[in-house]
Amino acid sequence: MSPTTAPEIFQQLAEGLSRVNKSGFFHHLASTLAKLLSVDHALVARIDHRDTATPLAMWSEGTFVEATSYLLCGTPCERVKSAHACFHITSQARACFPNDARLTALSVESYLGVPMADASGRCHGILVLMHSRPLRLPRYTKEVMRIVASLAGVELSRQIIGHQADQRIASKQRALRLLSRGNDARFHAHDETSLLQSACRVLVDVGGYTAAWVHHGLPGEEGVEGGLKACVDRETDVSGWLSPKQLLVEGYSRELIHQAMARRAPVVYSPRLDPDASGHDATLVALDVAVLVALPLVYRGQLLGVITLYQSDDAPMTAAEVRLLSELADDIAFGIDSLRHRQAEQRIQHAVAQVATAVSAQHGEAFLTQLTDHMANALAADVGFIATLDDQDPNVANVLSLYVNGERQPAFSYHLAGVPCQDVLTQRECIVLEGAGIRLPVESNGALSWVNAYVGRRLDDAHGRPIGIIGVMFKAPLSETKIVSAVLQIFAARAASELGRQRDEARIRQLAYCDAGTRLPNRTAFMQRLEQCVNAEAQLPFALLLLDLNHFKEINDTAGHDVGDLVLKEVAQRFRSVLPTGEFVARLGGDEFVIICQEANDEQHAQQIADTLCASLHEPIMIEQHSSELSVSVGIALYPAHGQSAQALLKHADIAMYQAKRQKLSTRTFEYWMGHAVAQQLHIAKRLALAIANHSFYLHFQPQVDMRSGQLIGAEALCRWWDDELGDVSPGQFIAIAEERGMIVPLGNCVIDKACQQLAQWQRQGLQLHVPLAINIAADQFEDSDLVATLLASCRTHGVSPHALSIEITESGIMAHPDDAIAITEILKGHGMGLSIDDFGTGYSSLAYLKRFAADRIKIDISFVRYMLTSDNDRIIVATIIAMAKTLGLETIAEGIETKAQSEALLAMGCTQAQGYYYGRPLSAEQFAKHWLT
Repeated sequence: MSPTTAPEIFQQLAEGLSRVNKSGFFHHLASTLAKLLSVDHALVARIDHRDTATPLAMWSEGTFVEATSYLLCGTPCERVKSAHACFHITSQARACFPNDARLTALSVESYLGVPMADASGRCHGILVLMHSRPLRLPRYTKEVMRIVASLAGVELSRQIIGHQADQRIASKQRALRLLSRGNDARFHAHDETSLLQSACRVLVDVGGYTAAWVHHGLPGEEGVEGGLKACVDRETDVSGWLSPKQLLVEGYSRELIHQAMARRAPVVYSPRLDPDASGHDATLVALDVAVLVALPLVYRGQLLGVITLYQSDDAPMTAAEVRLLSELADDIAFGIDSLRHRQAEQRIQHAVAQVATAVSAQHGEAFLTQLTDHMANALAADVGFIATLDDQDPNVANVLSLYVNGERQPAFSYHLAGVPCQDVLTQRECIVLEGAGIRLPVESNGALSWVNAYVGRRLDDAHGRPIGIIGVMFKAPLSETKIVSAVLQIFAARAASELGRQRDEARIRQLAYCDAGTRLPNRTAFMQRLEQCVNAEAQLPFALLLLDLNHFKEINDTAGHDVGDLVLKEVAQRFRSVLPTGEFVARLGGDEFVIICQEANDEQHAQQIADTLCASLHEPIMIEQHSSELSVSVGIALYPAHGQSAQALLKHADIAMYQAKRQKLSTRTFEYWMGHAVAQQLHIAKRLALAIANHSFYLHFQPQVDMRSGQLIGAEALCRWWDDELGDVSPGQFIAIAEERGMIVPLGNCVIDKACQQLAQWQRQGLQLHVPLAINIAADQFEDSDLVATLLASCRTHGVSPHALSIEITESGIMAHPDDAIAITEILKGHGMGLSIDDFGTGYSSLAYLKRFAADRIKIDISFVRYMLTSDNDRIIVATIIAMAKTLGLETIAEGIETKAQSEALLAMGCTQAQGYYYGRPLSAEQFAKHWLT
């Protein structure tokens, strides 16, 4: 070793230690000593009160190593501590201390240990040098070791003091967290169980204790319940459960709990510090219980329970910590008491609520009267009242019900200025404990001057606006107001609800005569007004106009009902804007409006007003991005010429409007023949319904041919009806009626069944229709979810293949619900049925939908074929349809061909299929079979 004198050693140590921070002091000391003195091992260790050495730094054979704590007993270090002096073994150290495993593991031969003491001489640790051969140390080595050990002892003492200071600071911080979290738990708890569980959680999570549990005392009892009410255990994640170990600790803590109950003070027990540990104490030590604490929960002299906790570490339980835990226990006890009082109040409130719901009157004045009486009785009040704020003067209140000493008193109105009720309106609640009589309204004429206490509460509507006051008064001064206030709140809710209901009812009565969407008078208001006009003494002539919007349903279907409602609102506004002042306009419902024109005393004036109303809709109506073009059909009826009662006048205006629609006119004035026409239509409709029920229809069949060869390529089934009373009824007449009155679906189903039945009959007769039979399907049938099932069921019933049928649907029928139509036709095509688009060119097809539609061919409408030879427009339309069909891969068939010239022209354009009188009229089944199937 290079340094041989003490000054040299000190100089090198000082230079090395001056370059390290405090945290590396002991490591540098151990390595420097080992190097300077050329020893294998150097150890710096701290010794605690249990004679356990905890290494602070260990240098072994040129490097730092991790060393575990060890007991001093049986080691040379014990001699160092006990002798409080340097202990040196020059050789055979292992033989001297055979039980020291550390010496054996390091092959130590020689040993030098020096105690590290603080300024007071208290030993805090040791400084050890060990070597694997006999240790030959330089001169002054022991003196150097003593001095270095003294310096190290001062540093170790400084670190211990700093650690203790840090512990005290942490303890104070923990105390603050405990109190803060404990108060939070008390504040947020909704019942006792949650409060106690939260308190245990705070003690474990914030306080750092191993486990905490509560035995809950019953009110009025000095004992505790047998079961736990709350518990938290650091060793289990399940809230409200203790691990088996903690259950044992809880069982052995019962004696401590009873001591705390008896003393009404905290009890602290440390089983490890008991020198005579035996029995329960030994068990608790074995369970790693260092400190066990029982804290009684006492409030207002009543024992509410005991909270018990324990910790496993050896940190001493200071008096300050016990005071902190006692303060937390007091907070928990206060919280339990508060919760119990709150529950008692809730029980009272619930009881009063039951009384309030027992009011027998359903609503109205009787309800409020009984409610006031029940309220006064429930609170033992001498006066109970309910008042509402005046609608005209908010500074005046109107008493609705008043009970004094159990007797109902007359109602009166009073000014709010200066009376307690004024404070109620501004503060929501007003409580006067004494002397309220001098502040009561002068309108009471001194009848309530004896009143002392007053409690009033504001009544609000559903939007929080004040609408009235409810209150009680007492002859004696009032000391406890909490329950009175709570109970009054319940009655206030009932009273406010009833007053709100009454106001809503009044509003409903108002709305009963007003259309919500257009803000026009509704049908009820209109009928009352019409009755007044008809029954007026003067009986002045006037006109009644009934207006119905044309094709309004299409707006709802395409743009939605929200847009439709806005369109109706705009229509109503336009009608009002063009009508003369004083004319009465109302909405009957749907898209129907009605106007009473009292200034129109003849047909001419009525027609002028009708024309003005029609003109008001010439400009499109723009709603959001939707543009709607509307027209209106107007029916006019004149009083008294067309009816002398409200019902007759409205009926005749409706008939006139119906005729305007049928004749595609904007206005029609009622004529009496129209009534006969409507009656005839109604009669036909009744007979039609009967015919549908009895399947009293028959079919005619019209051939479809190839114009090039004249061969049959198909046939169309046409419905015919002969009635016992009406005779032959035109299809144009009864089919239109069926569509208007919702009978087209059952009529169409009847045609389907008749067609399949006829095909089956031909088969039985040995006749075969080798081409598809076309059946017309109305748009309403496509909206019927049973259409596919009906077609297939008829085929199965009559033994007809679906390939024998072809479905014809109009272009407008497809576009009503194009997506549904596409889906249905794909199903039918999948079963082998043909498909044609009928009356093509008369609707508003989308080419995008047409491309997706599973059609086989397009039927060119008769209206284009009829005039194609004389009208350039019709000829161009026909040619365009044929060209478009070819592009889409569809066949075309022209209907209504009556001349050879038409046939030749169509052939020249590329259309090869035809149907019309030129090739064959509709025939009965027998005639068709004779002409085309034989």
